[in-house]
Amino acid sequence: MRMSISTPAWVQRISGFGRVRFHPLFFLLAVVAVGVGLWRDVVILFLLVLLHELGHAAVANHLGYEVEEVSLLPFGGVAKISYGRGGPAPRDEALIAIAGPFVNLVLLGAAVVMVMLHLWPTAFGRIVIELNLWIAVFNMLPALPLDGGRILRAARSRTIGYEAATREAYTMAIAASLLLLGLGAVALWAGYPHVGMLVLGLFLFVSAWTGRRDLAMDTVRFLDAKRHSREKRPALIRSVAAPESAVIRDVVKQFAPDRYHLVYVLDANGGVRTILEEDELLDAVFAGRWLDSLDEWLQ
Repeated sequence: MRMSISTPAWVQRISGFGRVRFHPLFFLLAVVAVGVGLWRDVVILFLLVLLHELGHAAVANHLGYEVEEVSLLPFGGVAKISYGRGGPAPRDEALIAIAGPFVNLVLLGAAVVMVMLHLWPTAFGRIVIELNLWIAVFNMLPALPLDGGRILRAARSRTIGYEAATREAYTMAIAASLLLLGLGAVALWAGYPHVGMLVLGLFLFVSAWTGRRDLAMDTVRFLDAKRHSREKRPALIRSVAAPESAVIRDVVKQFAPDRYHLVYVLDANGGVRTILEEDELLDAVFAGRWLDSLDEWLQ
């Protein structure tokens, strides 16, 4: 069960979010760390993770998105952002994602300076440097739900569509999780157990597996956000060619954020029968015609 706390007023003013949740993994790590006398490390980790998420939230708020809540994990966190404007533009998603690791790199540099100026004890500075480096590097893995995975999706979604880019990032996450679990198992076999690597590998695998399982629902939410978009800014046209026998579901799965789609419907001879606009197909999806062919929709 997750525990939530109210966010202090000054944090709300900076970041725009009002609720913080602690993931069970954070409590597990805290209990283990306190049990072995590393309570100071847990306090430092908590502050660094909170600042990491403040970076995400502050940039999201600056770009005009509402941050509903933040879940804190040992390696960072997950900011729940309301994309009421019609879905995140790839550029915005990338900027929001990179903000967290950027904060940790800035903190790492500041810690190095403080140690070099002898303003911090070397032991304390080393802890701050190592934790910031660990959080930044792990989060930049190109794997959802990590920040690097969001950057990968943002970079790929305009080319291959939102669903395909999301699936690709989850596949990378499963591969990364298996690598972490494998390295953790080797370290355990060699007599140098690394519990953190095993826990994070397991978390990443479960998150990616769950995300892939729920991908269809995620795509529906994305399409619904596009349908309700009220933005009037110009959008680039993205063309899709599909045979008239193609199922509407398979066509709209290729839709990308930050693009307006024109679908060229091809007849049996490969000629263009008609051109459907994005709005028409989105209306078909939410009118219950998700499994109809383009030919059935046109009749």
